[in-house]
Amino acid sequence: MKKKWILLLQALVLIICIAGLFGKNRIWNIEGGGFSAIQQEDGRFAFDSEALSLDPGVYRAHLSYETQDDMVNAWMVEAEGLSFDGILANACMLYSGLTEADMYFWLTEETDSLQVKVMCDASSAVTVQGARISETNLGARAFLVTFLMLFIFWDIILYRKEKTASRGGGEMLSWEKEMERRGILFGMIVLILVSSVPLFTGYEIATADLNGHLQRLEGTKDALLAGQFPVRIHPNWLQGYGYATGVFYCDTFLYVPAFLRIMGFPLGAAYLIYKFLVNVGTVVIACESFGRIFRNRLIGLFAAALYTLNIYRLAVMYLKDHLGQYTAAMFLPLFVYGVWRLLSEDADGEEYRGIWIILALSVTGIVQSHILTCEITAVFSVIVGVVFIKRVFRKGTLLETGKAFLGILLLNFWFIVPFLDFMTTQKLIITGEQVYTREIQGYGSLLPQMLGIFGLAGPADHDMVSGMQGEIPFTLGAGLTIGLFYYGCLCLTGRIRRQEKGAMKTLGIFSAVLSAASLFMASVYFPWNRLQGFGGFVAKGVSAIQYPTRIYVVAAVFLSLVGGCIVLFEYESGRRGNLWFYAGGTLIILFLVTGMFFSGLLLDSPFYKIYEEESFGNSYLSGREYLPLGTDESLLKAGRVVPSEGVLTDGFQKDHAGVELTCENRGDVGGYVQLPLLYYRGYQARDMETGEALTVADGDNHVVRVELPAGYRGTVYTSFVSPWYWRASEAVTFIGWCILGMYYVRVHAAKRKQRNRQ
Repeated sequence: MKKKWILLLQALVLIICIAGLFGKNRIWNIEGGGFSAIQQEDGRFAFDSEALSLDPGVYRAHLSYETQDDMVNAWMVEAEGLSFDGILANACMLYSGLTEADMYFWLTEETDSLQVKVMCDASSAVTVQGARISETNLGARAFLVTFLMLFIFWDIILYRKEKTASRGGGEMLSWEKEMERRGILFGMIVLILVSSVPLFTGYEIATADLNGHLQRLEGTKDALLAGQFPVRIHPNWLQGYGYATGVFYCDTFLYVPAFLRIMGFPLGAAYLIYKFLVNVGTVVIACESFGRIFRNRLIGLFAAALYTLNIYRLAVMYLKDHLGQYTAAMFLPLFVYGVWRLLSEDADGEEYRGIWIILALSVTGIVQSHILTCEITAVFSVIVGVVFIKRVFRKGTLLETGKAFLGILLLNFWFIVPFLDFMTTQKLIITGEQVYTREIQGYGSLLPQMLGIFGLAGPADHDMVSGMQGEIPFTLGAGLTIGLFYYGCLCLTGRIRRQEKGAMKTLGIFSAVLSAASLFMASVYFPWNRLQGFGGFVAKGVSAIQYPTRIYVVAAVFLSLVGGCIVLFEYESGRRGNLWFYAGGTLIILFLVTGMFFSGLLLDSPFYKIYEEESFGNSYLSGREYLPLGTDESLLKAGRVVPSEGVLTDGFQKDHAGVELTCENRGDVGGYVQLPLLYYRGYQARDMETGEALTVADGDNHVVRVELPAGYRGTVYTSFVSPWYWRASEAVTFIGWCILGMYYVRVHAAKRKQRNRQ
């Protein structure tokens, strides 16, 4: 009965949220004459509209204007007398090639003084033709999604509680087991909250890569709204010219914050929620994976704490904003669990046959997050395979490995085919010349950094020739390195030698050795420059790493395993005093170091409050890797249409999917029109009335050029269309996921039937 009332209350709340989606259709028009010009003390002019009275909600502001300058003049919405978060909006730049601009703003309080404001630079001029404020239902959408997600999470918790509350015929869990279950749940919640402290500020810490990943997020949203699935070209980048990030840098996990954007969440909020969800996923996956390795969920929670709160992961997430790397790190413990089972279990056992699923899913998560992490993981996997070559060449192990490789290929075929296609056929910066040719050894960690007790936040990321001053804390933190020294002490005193032979002893020794090796590889002392000196494939592979410190992500996994092995060893040895000394002391240091890192980070780091992409522009390119070779970004002007002689154009319109343009070729020979789209193979142009296909070519400065026959007159729509074999690869992946789903259902049904027989 209690459950029914809870479900009824949830349904009632959702119905109220759904009702709020309707009736949001009010519009306020402001004519150009409704703006008054006021000269500022610094010589700039401000054009202020008449004041409007608005209720709390989410609104869309539209401005019609003319200007001859790019990113010099700006417009915004303001209201007096509101609290610091009474209105959530940013100033947005104006562009010469455009005559209209839109922005959304979130009004959390009622106001009667809202104004549209245009700021004009003293050296520029803006003609304001009018503005419009439209009411939207984005706020109601956001509430609906929020409550729906909370209810789903709550119902999953209740379901799992009912499922684990009894065994078989209804026998209740013992008091000790119930307390252990609750303690583990509480510990996981603590880890999630502690690792997410910077997210609760409500703003984004200013980092070098923040702009780029916010553009990826917004580009994913725009592409999905245009019907592009999966996302290949981000239409928002480079003042609307588009950028093929989605082909080379998989955006699968960005679909989640992109969905939140579509449902009404501000850009910054969607990104913060994404980071929070990554922390949740990291804690849950690490706890479950390590817990299954050690067959003890409490030890799994301890190892998960080491892994989740290591300083390098936190620095990558909050100081560097390497979205792909910290997302890929979420799946590494699951991959380690799969490899552990592959090498430690009896290859002829019944349970052994499903290990390939763990490997396929974990590698898929890594591939679709960060290619470099995948490559680093592959190198260490080869090392593990060589060391345990005898176990690898068991019949069952080879079969599971083969199935895993096939599963990885099928599940990622939709991404692999376009990636290899563009890598081998497109003349881009990443394919036309070596992007990273510098020697990377100097970008490793010095020993004082690596063994640093406290990770102090700094903004710099430079060659160690410049020293450690202001450097990002390239360290895992004392909580993890203590375990390596403790395990070394156990080895020196002979206690590990006397440990019973078995998989756990091998795991401890091997993890300690590989953690030390990976730390060495992440340092300035490893001979990376000498390896680059071999040239060819070796030099390119080393250069692609860019920063040796990336290997810290692998070292963190091995050191977490070392910590778990220590706890298990002391527990099985009956030395409870040593156990509590190591585990308790390590956790205290771990939380202390994390707290100090966050304190320094939040006190010293600048920050942004970002609600819309238009507020920070869309021309940022980090390494410019995916630009056509020879492109001059300074010539890519918003809305710039360049016709050939004798060609007239009119009615230019650009949406997230492509460009619509009315053209007339009055010449006796063929002409062309160059569009504000960056050329990638796959763009198609068609007459909107007849459906006739027009030739698309690579134009000046690598923009899309549409060839117009002599005498042509009509409206052309140009957009990116995935080649047929890309679509075929997507179909293969869909079939692969269907096969995986059917296999899982079959195995699960067989296990349930076996339990019922028992």
